[in-house]
Amino acid sequence: MSRQPDKRTAILLATLKLIAERGFHGTPTSMIAERAGVGVGTIYRYFKDKDQLIHTLYEELEAKNKAFVYQGYEEERPVLDRFQHLCRNIYRYLLANPLEFRFLEQYFDSPYGVAKMRQKLDSAGEPFHALLKEGKRQGLVKDMPPTLLFGLIFGPMINVIKDHDSGLLKLDEVLLERLIEATWDAIKK
Repeated sequence: MSRQPDKRTAILLATLKLIAERGFHGTPTSMIAERAGVGVGTIYRYFKDKDQLIHTLYEELEAKNKAFVYQGYEEERPVLDRFQHLCRNIYRYLLANPLEFRFLEQYFDSPYGVAKMRQKLDSAGEPFHALLKEGKRQGLVKDMPPTLLFGLIFGPMINVIKDHDSGLLKLDEVLLERLIEATWDAIKK
């Protein structure tokens, strides 16, 4: 017997799928409710408004993403090893979760994500941020603002994943390793 997801989970899943397909503005709460199999009022039992629903979905996806990406991460490893580990896991996670990738891409390209990105860039406790800071301190990474370093890392990553998802590119393990090496070359001193 298959168990139906609870209403809150159904709402979040419907939101993920619809926003990945149609974007934020093309996804009214009435459509989310219909896809989730609930009444519109049910959404407001769980979430104050659509903005809270979107932020909650982001937070849950971010927690799931982080758990995967930082699995096996060892802070005592050399900077390059940790960089490769994080990039490899980010690619693998986003390639395996195309709906989440499309949602997160839209989230960070919208006013919703700008504030979150600022928080990430300002957070020295964020492992990727701390890694780049340590790399700069050791003279391994270019002395550039974190925003530019993240752009050199994640800009190409986003484009490659989009190309893979659309069938323009087949990203296998060999190509993935070459891509991570090229990304390191872009930021190394």
